[in-house]
Amino acid sequence: MDDEEALLDSIKRRLQIREFHVIAVNRGDKALEVARNNPIDVAILDLKMPGMSGKDVLVQLKKAYPWLEIVILTGHGSFDPEKEKVYDQAYTFLAKPCDLQTLLHVLVEAYKKTVMNKHKIALQDVESILKTPTMKSAREVLQKLKELDALSSNNMGGA
Repeated sequence: MDDEEALLDSIKRRLQIREFHVIAVNRGDKALEVARNNPIDVAILDLKMPGMSGKDVLVQLKKAYPWLEIVILTGHGSFDPEKEKVYDQAYTFLAKPCDLQTLLHVLVEAYKKTVMNKHKIALQDVESILKTPTMKSAREVLQKLKELDALSSNNMGGA
Protein backbone atom coordinates (compact mmCIF):
# COMPACT_ATOMS: atom_id res chain seq x y z
CA MET A 1 0.00 0.00 0.00
CA ASP A 2 1.51 3.35 -0.97
CA ASP A 3 1.31 6.56 1.08
CA GLU A 4 -1.83 7.78 -0.71
CA GLU A 5 -3.64 4.47 -0.14
CA ALA A 6 -2.61 4.51 3.53
CA LEU A 7 -3.88 8.08 3.94
CA LEU A 8 -7.17 7.21 2.20
CA ASP A 9 -7.65 4.19 4.46
CA SER A 10 -6.78 6.21 7.57
CA ILE A 11 -9.24 9.00 6.74
CA LYS A 12 -11.94 6.44 5.97
CA ARG A 13 -11.48 4.63 9.28
CA ARG A 14 -11.33 7.84 11.33
CA LEU A 15 -14.54 9.13 9.75
CA GLN A 16 -16.38 5.83 10.10
CA ILE A 17 -15.59 5.76 13.83
CA ARG A 18 -17.44 9.08 14.00
CA GLU A 19 -20.48 7.64 12.20
CA PHE A 20 -19.77 9.01 8.74
CA HIS A 21 -20.74 6.60 5.96
CA VAL A 22 -17.67 6.56 3.74
CA ILE A 23 -17.15 5.09 0.30
CA ALA A 24 -13.47 5.48 -0.51
CA VAL A 25 -12.05 5.09 -4.00
CA ASN A 26 -8.66 6.01 -5.40
CA ARG A 27 -9.56 6.81 -9.01
CA GLY A 28 -11.66 9.57 -10.54
CA ASP A 29 -13.69 7.25 -12.78
CA LYS A 30 -14.54 5.10 -9.74
CA ALA A 31 -15.66 8.22 -7.85
CA LEU A 32 -18.10 9.09 -10.63
CA GLU A 33 -19.41 5.52 -10.69
CA VAL A 34 -19.94 5.59 -6.92
CA ALA A 35 -21.82 8.90 -7.19
CA ARG A 36 -24.09 7.45 -9.90
CA ASN A 37 -24.93 4.41 -7.79
CA ASN A 38 -25.07 5.84 -4.25
CA PRO A 39 -26.45 8.92 -2.56
CA ILE A 40 -23.50 11.20 -1.81
CA ASP A 41 -23.71 13.99 0.77
CA VAL A 42 -20.20 15.42 0.40
CA ALA A 43 -17.29 14.45 -1.82
CA ILE A 44 -13.64 14.74 -0.86
CA LEU A 45 -11.33 14.85 -3.86
CA ASP A 46 -7.61 14.85 -4.32
CA LEU A 47 -6.42 16.78 -7.36
CA LYS A 48 -3.94 14.13 -8.41
CA MET A 49 -5.42 10.67 -8.93
CA PRO A 50 -4.78 7.89 -11.40
CA GLY A 51 -6.91 8.29 -14.51
CA MET A 52 -9.16 11.34 -14.33
CA SER A 53 -7.82 14.32 -12.42
CA GLY A 54 -9.61 15.69 -9.39
CA LYS A 55 -10.38 18.78 -11.43
CA ASP A 56 -12.18 16.71 -14.07
CA VAL A 57 -14.09 14.79 -11.39
CA LEU A 58 -15.08 18.09 -9.75
CA VAL A 59 -16.52 19.36 -13.03
CA GLN A 60 -18.40 16.10 -13.71
CA LEU A 61 -19.83 15.86 -10.18
CA LYS A 62 -21.01 19.47 -10.16
CA LYS A 63 -22.58 19.00 -13.59
CA ALA A 64 -24.53 15.92 -12.48
CA TYR A 65 -25.20 17.03 -8.88
CA PRO A 66 -25.08 20.85 -8.70
CA TRP A 67 -26.23 20.83 -5.07
CA LEU A 68 -23.34 18.58 -3.94
CA GLU A 69 -20.54 20.22 -1.97
CA ILE A 70 -17.02 19.06 -2.76
CA VAL A 71 -13.94 19.45 -0.57
CA ILE A 72 -10.56 19.39 -2.27
CA LEU A 73 -7.90 17.72 -0.10
CA THR A 74 -4.52 18.09 -1.73
CA GLY A 75 -0.88 17.67 -0.93
CA HIS A 76 0.24 19.95 -3.73
CA GLY A 77 1.64 23.04 -2.02
CA SER A 78 2.00 24.91 -5.28
CA PHE A 79 -1.72 24.57 -6.03
CA ASP A 80 -3.46 27.95 -6.41
CA PRO A 81 -7.26 27.62 -6.75
CA GLU A 82 -7.57 31.24 -7.90
CA LYS A 83 -5.72 30.47 -11.13
CA GLU A 84 -8.63 28.51 -12.60
CA LYS A 85 -12.30 29.48 -12.42
CA VAL A 86 -13.41 25.83 -12.27
CA TYR A 87 -12.20 25.61 -8.67
CA ASP A 88 -14.89 28.10 -7.62
CA GLN A 89 -17.20 25.07 -7.68
CA ALA A 90 -15.43 23.48 -4.70
CA TYR A 91 -16.70 24.12 -1.19
CA THR A 92 -13.18 24.60 0.15
CA PHE A 93 -9.58 23.40 -0.07
CA LEU A 94 -7.59 21.64 2.61
CA ALA A 95 -3.89 20.79 2.58
CA LYS A 96 -2.68 17.30 3.36
CA PRO A 97 -2.02 16.34 6.00
CA CYS A 98 -5.13 17.83 7.56
CA ASP A 99 -5.88 17.52 11.26
CA LEU A 100 -9.01 15.53 12.04
CA GLN A 101 -10.89 18.29 13.88
CA THR A 102 -10.53 20.65 10.91
CA LEU A 103 -11.68 17.93 8.51
CA LEU A 104 -14.68 17.06 10.69
CA HIS A 105 -15.71 20.70 10.96
CA VAL A 106 -15.38 21.25 7.21
CA LEU A 107 -17.31 18.08 6.36
CA VAL A 108 -20.19 18.96 8.69
CA GLU A 109 -20.36 22.51 7.29
CA ALA A 110 -20.18 21.19 3.71
CA TYR A 111 -22.97 18.72 4.45
CA LYS A 112 -25.03 21.53 5.94
CA LYS A 113 -24.59 23.45 2.69
CA THR A 114 -25.43 20.36 0.61
CA VAL A 115 -28.72 19.98 2.52
CA MET A 116 -29.45 23.69 2.06
CA ASN A 117 -28.67 23.51 -1.67
CA LYS A 118 -30.58 20.30 -2.30
CA HIS A 119 -33.74 21.33 -0.48
CA LYS A 120 -33.49 25.11 -0.93
CA ILE A 121 -33.47 25.74 2.81
CA ALA A 122 -32.26 29.10 4.10
CA LEU A 123 -29.19 29.22 6.33
CA GLN A 124 -31.09 30.81 9.22
CA ASP A 125 -33.65 27.96 9.12
CA VAL A 126 -30.94 25.31 9.28
CA GLU A 127 -29.09 27.20 12.01
CA SER A 128 -32.24 27.47 14.13
CA ILE A 129 -32.85 23.71 13.79
CA LEU A 130 -29.26 22.97 14.81
CA LYS A 131 -29.22 25.40 17.75
CA THR A 132 -30.25 23.17 20.58
CA PRO A 133 -28.55 23.23 23.96
CA THR A 134 -27.70 19.51 23.77
CA MET A 135 -25.96 19.60 20.39
CA LYS A 136 -22.24 19.86 21.02
CA SER A 137 -20.37 17.43 18.80
CA ALA A 138 -19.89 17.02 15.08
CA ARG A 139 -21.59 13.63 15.45
CA GLU A 140 -24.74 15.21 16.88
CA VAL A 141 -24.85 17.91 14.20
CA LEU A 142 -24.29 15.29 11.51
CA GLN A 143 -27.17 13.17 12.84
CA LYS A 144 -29.49 16.18 12.92
CA LEU A 145 -28.50 17.10 9.35
CA LYS A 146 -29.22 13.52 8.22
CA GLU A 147 -32.66 13.76 9.80
CA LEU A 148 -33.32 17.12 8.13
CA ASP A 149 -32.12 15.80 4.77
CA ALA A 150 -34.35 12.70 5.01
CA LEU A 151 -37.35 14.72 6.19
CA SER A 152 -36.91 17.27 3.41
CA SER A 153 -36.51 14.50 0.81
CA ASN A 154 -39.70 12.84 2.03
CA ASN A 155 -41.60 16.11 1.97
CA MET A 156 -40.42 16.77 -1.58
CA GLY A 157 -41.39 13.32 -2.83
CA GLY A 158 -37.84 11.96 -2.63
CA ALA A 159 -36.28 14.69 -4.77
